Amino acid sequence: MTSYEFIDRLWDIFTNDAKLSALLAVDAADESSYAEKFREQDRDVNEFEAGDLPYIAFYFADADTTRNDFLNLGILRIDIYADSRDHTTAIRKRIAALMHAQFDERIRAEGQRTSGIKDVYKYRLEFTPLILS
Repeated sequence: MTSYEFIDRLWDIFTNDAKLSALLAVDAADESSYAEKFREQDRDVNEFEAGDLPYIAFYFADADTTRNDFLNLGILRIDIYADSRDHTTAIRKRIAALMHAQFDERIRAEGQRTSGIKDVYKYRLEFTPLILS
């Protein structure tokens, strides 16, 4: 898969998972709720407010070369935004389970990052899937 195809596949997996949707408080009757809760790009501090919480952003930040000209080692970031650390725990656990079950991917790095907004907690997961170059 290319990085674009990988993100599209993540969208399908995440938005169709009832547990993750419930954790993110998706309103299934409102299609725009999915776009608000599942973001396919990095989020700038000016693009959201504390009232948008919780939601996730998933994107490829970069890719490293490998010995194979046809494959790159992607750096996939999944950022969880919530109103507290406690609210990220179940979301993190569900994302990790989905990534393992669907892609056999393990978390390579994780930790709290500054969101740049008061009362918004940001927690980042990083994965390194192989993607087509």
